[in-house]
Amino acid sequence: MNEERSILPQGYQLKSETRTYIIDRYVSAGSNSIVYEAHYQDSLMQEHVHTVLIKELYPLDSQDRISRDDEQQLQVKDEGKEFFELQRESFLLGNRAHLTLAASGSDHIAENLDSFQANNTLYTVLTAKKGKVLGEFLRAGEEFPTATQAVVCINNLLTALAGFHNHGLLHLDISPDNIFLLSPEEKGGFPTDLLLLDFNSVYSLEEKSESEYQYYLGKEDYMAPEIFLHQKTELGPWTDLYSVCAVFYEILTGEKLPKDRELERNRELVSPYSRILLHEKERTAEKLNAVLRKGLELLPQKRYQDIGEMKGDIQELLGILNGTIRFAPLAPEEVPKKKGTGGKWRAFAQVSAGVLAGAVIMGGLNWGYGQAMGQRVQSEAENPEAPETEELEDTQIDLSLIPLELDDSVVLTEKNVRWPLEDNIMNLQEQTSTSVRVMLKDYSHKRNLEDVYEQYSLFCFYSGKGDKRGWQYGDRTYDFFRTEDNALQMVLPFQDTNDFDLSYIGVVFANYNYDKSTALLDITSCTLTDGEGNRHEITDLIGSHLLYFDEENWQWNLTTDQNQDFVDDFGDIYGGNLTVDAQVGYLEPVVDVKWESEDPDIARVDPDGRITAVNRGYTTLTVTLTDKETGETKSTQMIVNVVRKPI
Repeated sequence: MNEERSILPQGYQLKSETRTYIIDRYVSAGSNSIVYEAHYQDSLMQEHVHTVLIKELYPLDSQDRISRDDEQQLQVKDEGKEFFELQRESFLLGNRAHLTLAASGSDHIAENLDSFQANNTLYTVLTAKKGKVLGEFLRAGEEFPTATQAVVCINNLLTALAGFHNHGLLHLDISPDNIFLLSPEEKGGFPTDLLLLDFNSVYSLEEKSESEYQYYLGKEDYMAPEIFLHQKTELGPWTDLYSVCAVFYEILTGEKLPKDRELERNRELVSPYSRILLHEKERTAEKLNAVLRKGLELLPQKRYQDIGEMKGDIQELLGILNGTIRFAPLAPEEVPKKKGTGGKWRAFAQVSAGVLAGAVIMGGLNWGYGQAMGQRVQSEAENPEAPETEELEDTQIDLSLIPLELDDSVVLTEKNVRWPLEDNIMNLQEQTSTSVRVMLKDYSHKRNLEDVYEQYSLFCFYSGKGDKRGWQYGDRTYDFFRTEDNALQMVLPFQDTNDFDLSYIGVVFANYNYDKSTALLDITSCTLTDGEGNRHEITDLIGSHLLYFDEENWQWNLTTDQNQDFVDDFGDIYGGNLTVDAQVGYLEPVVDVKWESEDPDIARVDPDGRITAVNRGYTTLTVTLTDKETGETKSTQMIVNVVRKPI
């Protein structure tokens, strides 16, 4: 949707204060901005380049008040300057929303790397991933092979959108041009995972703007009626869900939603004889059309009122497609009998105390679902009608009773979760993967000071309950270090005057090289000083953290709620600070890590520690670590419990 806007040409050199980006191609355009794919040279190894996305503030203006000259500078006529300034405010609001969502750990947005001014406008640099914009996909005549894949894609879109709504934000520009389909990990797979690209139409329900430009930036083919009618008081989650359903319709039919439609109750928006529904159950077409009719109601109060309500129907639709008829909330999962060894446990050699121990497990998992799946099933008395022959097979096994070879100096914590694995047990859904961060307590080692980390960042943060952010932006927070010995100190002043209850604090270690590397981050002290000057040691974060990075996994959030032992709310810490001392070095010269799965048919693990759940059941993972200087080794174990993937 670049309309009459002139785009930057391929090969154009876009210069910020720190680097030069080369424009490779146009990706997509929203009503407020244009997105390009670009690259820049690695500062050290100039034969290597890094690919990024760059978002340019260039509003669509039907009155021809904004144009681009021969030098690629944006020129704004006097009568358009107020309009452009409002668009600029929207662009910056989108950036702030982007940072808020990134801080909450959302996996469905491209990470915001940098922003700068050039060409009389603003630019934002985002991480680039392999894939294709949905709009480009549809314009090329490509189709979703099955209804199931189309529904899964919409379900993922709802998950991405939930991050906005949970923060009191509306996206207001959901369209195929702002949805980026990620290339599937499996060769030959079809893309259903996605990212949301454009945040420039974002609208805060808590801080409502008086300007209509803040909520009137979407594309007409996907815009809810209340936006057309300028009924700002009618905006809500249902406004975004209307756009989601308009996209859903286009995915299913290959056509945009008709402008003159009449949504009669007996009308089929998508014919059961269409290509995508022809070989599906009749019930599928009925439920799918019911979802579309409700989501596309003209009156806001008749639509889905929130994402949870729509997701319930989407999950039911997936249940019909997959033969389970209806998907209820996930019940605690019974665990099939273990394959192969029948309870045989491998013996490990004893090693002396104080020797290196640790384990790293890479991947990604929704923690909330993992918790649900880790709960026990209901008692037999609650299901008296269950056939007697199934009682033994459906018995829940208490995995915490299975003996493991453990080491108290090795702490395993799921990525972006504030507490270690309970009983070293991880619940993992079929055909998914997960990460565990490893921290080694009381581990001493030599660091190679010849190698200096550059373009890495250490900074601290804190958050209130209900995800009420207390982040402090500025040089004192984002401490980009380039030191001769890689010794770091971060001081975060607590200056938020809100009265939020304090939930957790943490440290972020980010790799701004976006390359494949490993780090051993030694946090030697972590002190919370409250508003009265009292100092509290946060021991949960002290230790050696084994961190793995690649282009997608470039940031680790190390968090704890130990602060709740000392302070209650933002008022208790106002005027104080969080001080962290740390050292960093490369992991490879220090530790050798070897992984082993007792049953790869249930869960397999690769050399980098990425676990993939294959089939339902449970198995043991063993990690053997060798200190490369002393040659001493130690092993630790954990259980991977693979459960049914939710529909």
